[in-house]
Amino acid sequence: MNALEMREVEDLLRDRIRSAGLDWLLDELDEAIATGVAEEKLLQRRRGTSTEEYEALSVADVGTDIFHRSLKRGASVVVTTRPMNAHERTELHLDALRRVFLELPEIEAETLKIVSAEGDPHRAPVHSIRFVPDEELTGRRDQTHDVTARLPEDTRAHLQSLFHEAREEINR
Repeated sequence: MNALEMREVEDLLRDRIRSAGLDWLLDELDEAIATGVAEEKLLQRRRGTSTEEYEALSVADVGTDIFHRSLKRGASVVVTTRPMNAHERTELHLDALRRVFLELPEIEAETLKIVSAEGDPHRAPVHSIRFVPDEELTGRRDQTHDVTARLPEDTRAHLQSLFHEAREEINR
């Protein structure tokens, strides 16, 4: 897929997330996108200059061997960020949806097993887990999210397959 097609897929995913009432997820995605992608770079004096000019070179700029040799010789490493490209943003959206619909219910089920009060008459039974947004959030995003509406196993398997196929498609 080219960048334009990736952007169209990202827009479609965002529309579906919004229509599902998962605005809080869009907030998280927007924050991750704004943060960008962290990259380690080698800080090196610019060659051919008499002043103290430095440049930050990525592994792609100098090659893996030179990068690691320079580190062993005590070169400085800086962490920079760059904007996410369309492919990375689309993958981020797909991964977030997979986590919400497939991984989060599994985490809830395992957590319920751990905190279950079976056999302990002094503890109240726990039947569900509620995810509550940070107190600093306001407005309509200030709502709780129940995960207990679990999908049947065959639906989960189908959904897992769809996420896998989507990832393969965007990686072509």
